[in-house]
Amino acid sequence: MADEPDYMGDEIFPDGEFEDPDAAQPGAVVEDGTSELEWEVRSLQEAIQEAQREIAALRVSVEESDARIDRMLSQWTRHRDDLDSLQSEGHRLLAEKYVGFVEQALFGLARKSVALHPKEDSGDAISRTVQKLCLEIFGRADASEVRLRRIVKARSTDALASHVSNVFHQGIALLREARSMRARGYWDFECSEGELVEADRHQVWGKSDPDGLVRYVVAPAYMANGVRYCLQRVVTVERA
Repeated sequence: MADEPDYMGDEIFPDGEFEDPDAAQPGAVVEDGTSELEWEVRSLQEAIQEAQREIAALRVSVEESDARIDRMLSQWTRHRDDLDSLQSEGHRLLAEKYVGFVEQALFGLARKSVALHPKEDSGDAISRTVQKLCLEIFGRADASEVRLRRIVKARSTDALASHVSNVFHQGIALLREARSMRARGYWDFECSEGELVEADRHQVWGKSDPDGLVRYVVAPAYMANGVRYCLQRVVTVERA
């Protein structure tokens, strides 16, 4: 019986090559990895879209809840006389602070300014300066500390500028308090030169004649809900 040939591994697989049938081919590995990545991206996109839909639904729900709360509060407060009383008291206290601010802080600043720049009629110069300060703080939507310094002729580096800064911030605090009220307060400058002094609208400023005619408004009235919580301060002239 002839001997069976003795085959060596290197003869069956020349050049030492051996292919594992279970091993994945390089191209298949890349293709499988790409497919898996695409699937993950699609899943992530779907999750994001679902989250966006949930956020939109939640936003609508919150807005509807806010609207319901507003309606409930409106109905609850509509007949609350005690709330109206509290609001009126708040405006009254603010008006008192405002009057003190005009008669002390603004008047004091105006007097210092006039003293540094003397004029023939210092009394009228002070009144006119207070008027300009009031117009800047309470008559504009964008009160400016820089413009206040110009009114009193203060340089940014001198002592008067520090006084201006204090006055400016006090005035802004009053504005913010008025705007925070449920019924916002406001300052009324409306007045006609030459009209009679009216006891329910005007209070004469300084040594002005209470029986004279209105010359100009020094400080506006403070009002809210049609109620005048403090009167206009006015300078008058004698009747002809």
